Amino acid sequence: MTRSKFGTRRRAVLLAGLAVAASASLLLTGCGSGQVSSTADTAPAIDGVDTDVAASNGGSFSVRNLTVDFKLDGYPAGSDARLAVALYNNTGSPVTVRVTSPGAADVRLVNPNATPSPTAAAEPTATPTATATPGGETATPTPAAPPPAPAQPGGPAELTIPPAGFVTLNQAQGSFLLLTGLRDELNDGNTVPVVFDFGGQQVTTEAGLAVPLSPVPRGPRVVPDEGHEADVAPEGG
Repeated sequence: MTRSKFGTRRRAVLLAGLAVAASASLLLTGCGSGQVSSTADTAPAIDGVDTDVAASNGGSFSVRNLTVDFKLDGYPAGSDARLAVALYNNTGSPVTVRVTSPGAADVRLVNPNATPSPTAAAEPTATPTATATPGGETATPTPAAPPPAPAQPGGPAELTIPPAGFVTLNQAQGSFLLLTGLRDELNDGNTVPVVFDFGGQQVTTEAGLAVPLSPVPRGPRVVPDEGHEADVAPEGG
């Protein structure tokens, strides 16, 4: 039986066409996977520290997104620093949370919108009194009372979270935690320990500076000269 050379040529053309179509399909599939990839819906990592502690009666307590408010030059020792954090009560009972820090003199819960409590009126300063002496009357001044000490900002860092509830503490929300009297400097290279006590269940975390919300200012542009020595270019260059 003799095969036609035209039939063989037709099969070769058909196979070549199928190969071209398969290649085009792969190219289109690749483009589609690039636009709707498996990582397209991946959420970025949350800024800050996250940690959990098991509750003694079941459930758990959570610390979310714990950071120190960003400051370009950091915080020197002895200064105050604001914290931002969200606390969750994943149990069926209310819990009282106390916040302390071995890295600061105190931790205060500050509410700038709270109405200040009335203070007691200062005692009036006594006027000098006259006492009788053989030589006549001598005025004996009564010492004035010392001025009251200035109130610490905020109150003790203690709050109650309802069952299956949460609270967000940051300056934007209103109330926030304030570290007062940092024992060491705090900058982008270190952290400060913070202790959360959920009704007796404690967890210690390390809070670092938050990521800045806007780009950090850059220094002057450096341009190397012909001798490979870096020169600082003028600001207008």
